[in-house]
Amino acid sequence: MRRRTYLATATGATAATVAGCLGLGGSDTDEEANDDETDDDGPPALDGPDEDGTLDDFDDLGAWTVISGSMSAEEEQAVAGDQSVLLETDADDQQARIVRELPEPVDCSTVNLGLAVASEETITPILQLFDDDGNVIDYRATIHSGGLQRCNFGVSGMDSSIELTEITDIHIAFLSAEDSEDRLLLDDLYAVPRPDDGQVMIQFDGGHESIESEGLPILQEYDYPATVFVPTDLVREDDDAEGDYLTEDQVEELDDAGCTIASYAANGQILDNYDEDDQADQLTDAQEWLEDEGYDNGARYFSYPAGQYDEDTLELVADTYDVGFAGHHPVQAHVVNAARYPRLLNPETEDAEEDLERTATLGGITTLCYYSLEDDDAVERLEETLDHLEDYVDEGELEVIMPDDLETQYVYDGE
Repeated sequence: MRRRTYLATATGATAATVAGCLGLGGSDTDEEANDDETDDDGPPALDGPDEDGTLDDFDDLGAWTVISGSMSAEEEQAVAGDQSVLLETDADDQQARIVRELPEPVDCSTVNLGLAVASEETITPILQLFDDDGNVIDYRATIHSGGLQRCNFGVSGMDSSIELTEITDIHIAFLSAEDSEDRLLLDDLYAVPRPDDGQVMIQFDGGHESIESEGLPILQEYDYPATVFVPTDLVREDDDAEGDYLTEDQVEELDDAGCTIASYAANGQILDNYDEDDQADQLTDAQEWLEDEGYDNGARYFSYPAGQYDEDTLELVADTYDVGFAGHHPVQAHVVNAARYPRLLNPETEDAEEDLERTATLGGITTLCYYSLEDDDAVERLEETLDHLEDYVDEGELEVIMPDDLETQYVYDGE
C-alpha cells in the first residue's frame, strides 16, 4: 500500500445514477467485482450502491487497513448491515485513520461520499478520496452528540489536479485534541448525487435589527432573497421596545422583500442546555408564532442556535420541521439528513470566495449564513461576498435558491 503523508493531508439523482458515476453499475463490472471478492490475492472490490446508496456496510472489515489509532467492530449498533465500526485515538497519536485501496479506479466526479457517524464529543470526521498520483478531495462533516445516523458531508478541500474519475483509495479519519482519547462510531459508507449546477443559499441567524437595516439594502442591490431565522419571543413590538432585535415591522418588511422568515427557537438560546420538554416547547412555540403571524413557509425551517444540539434536539427538530440547518462545510450534495443540513457560518470573504469557486466548478449546494451586521467589517464581508457571487450568477455558473427549493428538488430518497 502506498504510504503517503496522511497526517499532513488530514490537517490541511438516483441510485442508478450514483452507480453509473462510480463506474459500478454495469453487469459486466458487477461480475468482475464479484470475482475480485473471491480472489485471496487482492482486496475485495467495492460493491455498487444498493437502493439507499450504500457502498460499504462494514460487515467485512478485511478490506480496510488501519494506518493510525485503532479499529474494531461494534455489533450493538448498525444502520446498514449487521455491525458498525469504532475508531479510536490514543494519547500518543491524535489521529485515527483507516484506508481502503480499490482494485480498480472508480468515478466519483458527480457524487459526494458520506458516512453514518456518532460521537460523544464534537468531532469532524474526514473522508478523503485519492487518485493514483496522490491528489485528494476532502469531505468533512462536523457533528455533536447524537445517535448513529447519516450526515451530509461537504467538500472542504480539493487538489486542483485530482482526477475524480480515477479514484483509487478511500480514507476515513478523525483528529482529537492533544493528550485526548476520542471515539468515533461509523457505518454506511454511501454515495449521494451532487447537483450538476452550483446552488447557493443566503441566510441570517439571530434576529438582530441590523439584518434589516444593513443587510436588506445589500440584498436588494443584488436582488437576492435570503432566509432570516428569528428568535420569536425576542421580536420587538416596535422601536420603543428595549433591545436590538428585529421589530415586528422590520420582520414584515423582510418578508415583503422576498425573504423567508424562519425559526431560531423561541428564545434563541442553545437548546441542549434544556431538558427534552423545554426543548420541545422552544421549537413548537416558535413555529406557532410564525404560523400565527402569517410566515407559514418559514415555519417549516429551523436553525440551531450557536449550531449546537444533542440527540433529543435532533429528534425533536426532525419531528417538528422539514429542514434543520446546522454548521460547517460547503459544496453539499442532495439532502440525506434533513434534521441537520450544513452551511458556512459567518465566513471570511476569502473563504467564501474559495468555496463559491469550488461550488461553481463541482456543482453542489453551498449555504452562507451571517449573524449580526452591526459592525462595518461584517457589512463589508457580506458586500464583497455577494459581489463575488454576482459574477458567477451573471455567468450562469451559480444560482441563488431558497429552502423550499432545497426541500422540493434536492432531497435524496434513493430512487
